Amino acid sequence: METTSLAHGIIDIALPINPEMPIWPGDPRPELTPVTSLEVEGVQVSRLVLGTHTGTHLDAPRHFIAGGRTIDQLDLGALVGLCRVIEVVRAEGHITRADLQRLQLHPDDRLLLKTRNSRRPVGRAFALDFIALEPSAADYLCEQGIGLVGIDGPSIDAWEAGDFPSHKRLLGADILIVENLVLRHVIPGIYGLIAAPLNLTEADGCPVRALLTPCRFFYPLPA
Repeated sequence: METTSLAHGIIDIALPINPEMPIWPGDPRPELTPVTSLEVEGVQVSRLVLGTHTGTHLDAPRHFIAGGRTIDQLDLGALVGLCRVIEVVRAEGHITRADLQRLQLHPDDRLLLKTRNSRRPVGRAFALDFIALEPSAADYLCEQGIGLVGIDGPSIDAWEAGDFPSHKRLLGADILIVENLVLRHVIPGIYGLIAAPLNLTEADGCPVRALLTPCRFFYPLPA
């Protein structure tokens, strides 16, 4: 099962990383190779190879914006705090401005989008027909000044979108993007979010171990 409930009500919403997982065509396939062993050297150390956009990952502005901030330059406050998991299920097509206008959004909101992507069977093949944001929907999020948007698909842009217009709009407005979230077992609502990346210098992206927590982790109830 992809989504794991941990202790204290924490929900793991990150994809497991392994060589058999679906990856964006052309990206490096993950490899974890032992370089020393307990039997020979008395210690096990492994070499990890993976792309900066493997699995559940964070896009920094530098991913598409010349001179944009890199992973090590991000304000981690956008990646830790309350978030809203919203289910947007259309009969067909991608998420539109009209779909998002039904929501009451506020500046600096963290918004996680649960779509028909979460209804797909878990498999190894990369599917091209995933649900994403139309550019007009990305424009609306920019107008609302949200701080972060996440989605349960491999890209915030549709496969057929061409020149990644939604990425460029959002990252150009300094709105962080988290992709490949595992939300199939997550009930829409308010949660705490922790999605911190490694402190990779000058990186355009980084896998994250994204976690949802009960709201009380950030705002404890009075005794």
